[in-house]
Amino acid sequence: MDLNDTLGASLSVLPKDLGNLVQGVQTYGLSESFLYYDAVVYDLWLGCADFYGLGLGYGLIATALIARGMFAPVIAYS
Repeated sequence: MDLNDTLGASLSVLPKDLGNLVQGVQTYGLSESFLYYDAVVYDLWLGCADFYGLGLGYGLIATALIARGMFAPVIAYS
C-alpha cells in the first residue's frame, strides 16, 4: 500500500469476491465445437481419400460411416 493513498483508491482495484476471478479453465462454445468437428471430419475425409487410396467418393462414404459410428453412442445415451 502506498502511504500517500488517503482516499483508498488502490482498494478499488482489489477483487471483492475471489469467486468472480477467471479460473483459467478453457471453455468452448457451440460455434467452436462445430468448427472443430467440421475440421476433424474434413481431415478424415481427405485422409481416407488420399492416404488409403479410396478417392473422394468412397472416402466420403467411409468418412460418413466412421463419423456416424463416433457420434452414435452420444446420440444413443443422451
